[in-house]
Amino acid sequence: MAEAESGQGGRPGSTFWDSQRAKAAGLGHVAAMVMQLPGASPVLAPTWALVILISSVLPATIALATGALLGSVPGVVQAGMASAAGHRLLWALVATTTAYALSQATNPALGAVSNSLGRRLNGSLRSRVMAATLTPHGISHLEDPALVDLVTAAQGVGTGQFNPGQAVAPLGSMVAVRLGAVLSGLLLATFHWWLFFAVVGPNLAVLRIVGWQFRRSLSGVTDTTEAFRRSNYIRDLALRPGAAKETRVFGLGPWLGRRFRAEWSQAMTLARGDRSGHRWVVFAAVTVHGAIAFGAYTFIGYAAVHHRITLGHLTVLLGAVQGVSALMTLNDQWLRLNLGAAAVPRVLELERIVNEAPAAGGISAEGLPRRSIRFEDIHFSYPGSSHEIYRGLDLEIEAGHSLAVVGRNGAGKTTLVKLLARLYEPDSGRILIDGIDLNQLDPYSWQGRVTAIFQDFVRYELSVSDNIELRAPGEVLDLSRIEEAAGRAGALSFVRSLPGGWDAVLSRQYDKGVDLSGGQWQRIALARALVARQAGVLILDEPSANLDVRAEADLYDRFLELTRGLTTILISHRFSTVRRADRIIVLEEGRVVEDGSHDTLMAASGRYAEMFSLQAARFQEAESP
Repeated sequence: MAEAESGQGGRPGSTFWDSQRAKAAGLGHVAAMVMQLPGASPVLAPTWALVILISSVLPATIALATGALLGSVPGVVQAGMASAAGHRLLWALVATTTAYALSQATNPALGAVSNSLGRRLNGSLRSRVMAATLTPHGISHLEDPALVDLVTAAQGVGTGQFNPGQAVAPLGSMVAVRLGAVLSGLLLATFHWWLFFAVVGPNLAVLRIVGWQFRRSLSGVTDTTEAFRRSNYIRDLALRPGAAKETRVFGLGPWLGRRFRAEWSQAMTLARGDRSGHRWVVFAAVTVHGAIAFGAYTFIGYAAVHHRITLGHLTVLLGAVQGVSALMTLNDQWLRLNLGAAAVPRVLELERIVNEAPAAGGISAEGLPRRSIRFEDIHFSYPGSSHEIYRGLDLEIEAGHSLAVVGRNGAGKTTLVKLLARLYEPDSGRILIDGIDLNQLDPYSWQGRVTAIFQDFVRYELSVSDNIELRAPGEVLDLSRIEEAAGRAGALSFVRSLPGGWDAVLSRQYDKGVDLSGGQWQRIALARALVARQAGVLILDEPSANLDVRAEADLYDRFLELTRGLTTILISHRFSTVRRADRIIVLEEGRVVEDGSHDTLMAASGRYAEMFSLQAARFQEAESP
């Protein structure tokens, strides 16, 4: 809570690693990923680098040791094991077996360290994506298709099928093989200096071309986020319980299967792009690589046949050629590396967008409002829409009193709350809190003063106590305070009767989990709102749409009773539930068209009286035998 009120709200701090991330933003996706590793795990990252270094040295070491071992054999045959040649053979045997044993150990060790570091990297990047997404005080960015695609891509290509954690292992193997190939090339240079350039150079060039072609042919995958997101949405309709009732009752199973296959096929078609050139490039690369290896083996063999090199030197050179040849075993690792690392620049771009957002106000909202909340000439349209919800809205809300907002669907009732909570910003006009422009207040401090039960309030799949104390983040709440809030909300009796009581998980998808009725969930949501002692504005935004009239009226009456003397805003499409509010306004076409108490508005015989009477007549008809 203290962090939110300071205005940071989860924004990444100004640290050494932030500066490194900024530098990484201008690099390729693999280099950018490498720069995130020390921040993901300061211990595993250098360990990973050390294991790579050991792995890269071993092929050349084995070649040298084996060469020394075989090179000592003729001397031992002539002079025996007690000779200097025999001692050299023993030492070479120890070196060979040790190097070979290390090579057998380093491969699984590199895999284990890589996988562990990859998991840390994934956790770090996902935390950063969450922090960046949660940093803005509003929610309009969550409805921007371009930013939604960016957030999705930041979690992995193909909406998570390939992620940065999966790229660490192939990167480690590729680096080790490349370094080993260079060292093996240096061994070739001990025979003729130009062999290094003749064997290593062309292979690296071919590898670079293959890598370029892989990146080119796979670039479509990173640009198909929306297509993959759409196919995964169809998949989730079948896998998650939210749509389960309709998919069964409407018989949507076969349709979902066909639609998913079509969407997935389209996404993969876009991802594949033009792969025809890739096959020819790989074929040409393998041909060139084979020709280079054949030429090197032939040249070295010719030298051995003509006794220009010893048996030991021959063994070293043949091992060196094999070490360089390992470069061409990396094809499938290119795929995993490039697709996995592709998410990292998206994370950096997301953080850049968030960090470059205009600075918010810094005035503390503690104790506000004391006098009033005023909307002055507010104009507002939702992002991507040309329809104006408000066209010059003027409204003053007196602090410490209850205000009910009514009107037809689409009149802008809920939008009023969203603007007040700074979930959106008005297109023009201003909102004043005790005469202070809302934009000048620290948004996180102000949002800490607002508590609301929305129409679509979240039913958290957590324990009962967690569901209630979520409105007091950062505070350590004892059970007595949670019980007090639940008691005031009318939830205490049924919570105590639940299996597990306060620890019962509110979802049947968990072992021993339970679900609640609509009315019980309303009580939990009300308790969550009431547990916030620092709230200065309490809002009830049609959370009872699924309740009958009497249950809803009881909920609103309880809310008004519990919040008496506080600044309270009630929103409902059922006029009878808000009649006890101190003041009622009627919204229509983005403006306040009527304003007053229930009795005053009924006496005026205007819009409110007309709609109230119409609803009352309908309810009477519904209740009559």
